[in-house]
Amino acid sequence: MSVVTLVIDSVLLFGIICVSVYGAAILPAGARVPMHLGPGGYTNWVPRYFGLVTWSVIGAVVFVIVIVQTRSHHAAGGHGPPAAVILSLVLALVLANHVGAVRAAVNRSGHR
Repeated sequence: MSVVTLVIDSVLLFGIICVSVYGAAILPAGARVPMHLGPGGYTNWVPRYFGLVTWSVIGAVVFVIVIVQTRSHHAAGGHGPPAAVILSLVLALVLANHVGAVRAAVNRSGHR
């Protein structure tokens, strides 16, 4: 695995975890966090801890996939485009969606 990819993906995963910790600290007990952001907007609101943990687990799963895919890419001789770059972009997208979800939950709960 490239050191640069590892550092970038680690920072992105750390960011996802930090957003979850921030959300857990600022959101009130009865708050709900959205789990779907798409063309229709946030449509599935879940209890705060479930949503925050789920976003972190999604980030961790993508991180593990990046590591496994990169190792198998190098084992195969490194031919073809590295999917680790695409998965790193997916991890960045998860972080952006998670930030948006926590912002929506904070706005919905009345905290500013």
